[in-house]
Amino acid sequence: MKIGLIGCGRAGLTIGYFLKKKNLLYGIFDKDKNALKKAVKILKIKKNPDYADLIKNSRVLLFATPDDEIINAYNKAKEYITERKYLFHFSGLLPAEIFPKRRNIYRASIHPFATFPGVVMPSERDRYILFAQGDKGSIKIARTIFPKKNFLIRKIKKEQKSLYHLLGVFSSNFVVSLSEAIQIIIKRLGWKKKEFETTALPMILDSLNNVVKYGVKTGLSGPVIRGDVKTIEKHLKILRSHPELYDTYRSLSHLIIRYAPRQSQKVLKKILKIN
Repeated sequence: MKIGLIGCGRAGLTIGYFLKKKNLLYGIFDKDKNALKKAVKILKIKKNPDYADLIKNSRVLLFATPDDEIINAYNKAKEYITERKYLFHFSGLLPAEIFPKRRNIYRASIHPFATFPGVVMPSERDRYILFAQGDKGSIKIARTIFPKKNFLIRKIKKEQKSLYHLLGVFSSNFVVSLSEAIQIIIKRLGWKKKEFETTALPMILDSLNNVVKYGVKTGLSGPVIRGDVKTIEKHLKILRSHPELYDTYRSLSHLIIRYAPRQSQKVLKKILKIN
C-alpha cells in the first residue's frame, strides 16, 4: 500500500521514518521547498514523485501540516482524488470530519501522543501511542500500516478529543513551562544555567518517580502538604516581584491543597487567595 506524506515537520518526518522502514512511504510533499529538500535527504528518498503523482497514486494520504493548514492542503489535493483514498491528519484537537465526506474517502484523525522537539532520525523513543478517531474503514487501515513494533493505536471518541489534547498539553508543554520557571529562580540566585541540570533536574526526576511509585498524595512533599503557613507567606512575598511565578505558585498550590492537613486548608486558601 502506497502512502503519501504531506507536510514535513517534526511529527510527520518521525512517522514517515518508520513507514519508510516498512517500505510503505511512496513520497512526500511540503509547500516549503527548502523543508521538502531537507526531508528528502533525511528520509533518504532516492526518487520523490511530483505532487500530482503523489496524490493520485498514494492509497493513503497523511496530512502532517499545522491544524490551520489541513483543510487548505486537502483543497489543493482534492482535484487529484478520484479513486478510493484513506485520509489521515495528525491534529490532536480537530476531528476526522474536518475532511468533507465523499463516497470514495475514508477519514481519520491520528494523533501521536508524544513531543517532537526536533527532527532527529531515528527517534530515541521506539514506540508511540496514536490516538485514533474517525471512520471505521480508516481505523482498520491505520492498524495495518502503522507497525505494532513502533505504534500503539488507541481509539477515542470524537467528543473527547479536546480532553486528550489537553492531556498532552499538561503532560508536555506545561512541564517545560515549569522548567522555565525553575530557570528564572536559578538566574535570580545568580547561578549558571548548568545548575538546572546538576541541581534541579535530579529533584524533578525524583518527584516524577515518586508519583509513579507512590501516587500524587504520598509522593508529595513541601510546605503545602505540611500546612506550613509561614513558609508559604514568605514565598508569596518574594514572588510578588515576579507576577508570572506568583500566579503559577498559587495555581499549582491550589491543585494540591486538598492533600494538606484539614485544619490548615482554610488558612492556606486565604493566604493563597483561593475562593
